[in-house]
Amino acid sequence: MLVLLIALLAAASCFAIVAKIFSLVGAILPALAVFGLTYWFLARRIGRQFEAAMQQAQTELQRGRIDRSIAVMEDIKRKFGNWQLFTKSAMDGQIGTIYYVRQEFDKAKPYLERAFVRHWAAKGMLAVLCFRKKDYAKMDKVFESAVKYSSKQGLLWSLWAYCHWKAGHTDKAIAILSRGQAKLKDADPRLSANLMSLQNDKKLKMRVYGEQWYQFHLEVSPQMKQARAGNVRYMQR
Repeated sequence: MLVLLIALLAAASCFAIVAKIFSLVGAILPALAVFGLTYWFLARRIGRQFEAAMQQAQTELQRGRIDRSIAVMEDIKRKFGNWQLFTKSAMDGQIGTIYYVRQEFDKAKPYLERAFVRHWAAKGMLAVLCFRKKDYAKMDKVFESAVKYSSKQGLLWSLWAYCHWKAGHTDKAIAILSRGQAKLKDADPRLSANLMSLQNDKKLKMRVYGEQWYQFHLEVSPQMKQARAGNVRYMQR
């Protein structure tokens, strides 16, 4: 945001100076050139710093130092939030999904609410929080906004349908999957298969989406079931 503002101010100053010396028409091209060069230089400089900070956050996350990774992302928000558009909402989406995956839902919610509208996974998680509280009207509002910007994400449509199916709203779930199929055509055969299952009074099979599905914590993954079974056997010894 500040990058754009500074570039505009530089261009305006150039325009005023050149127009005073020559003419209004003659000032247009120099002003545009100053705007482009200023924006490019600042965006490139800030972009490099941002990328380095994000790399640090990813490294901390990969090493399992999750709290440290979140702290780095919070620092990124403070340093770059006013310089680049959507930086704050992008970081909020990342932090919110981390808290959600850790099942720290109360911490996750405010971040997910502020997440960038195109961060479909974050918005899906926010909708699931509404589903857990049986606030279906708000859930639909969140999903509706999410599919508006991420209509090609089959899992997003399927997640929305699953929530209504679990709530006993099978007709609504079928309508949602039908909308998703109309958008995706044959791009997601898993969505089409689930639509056919509901139309034939069968269950939805969401495990076909793999780990992406299990991150929403609506079903327990096979790995988690196996780990829990191992812990039970250990406790019984």
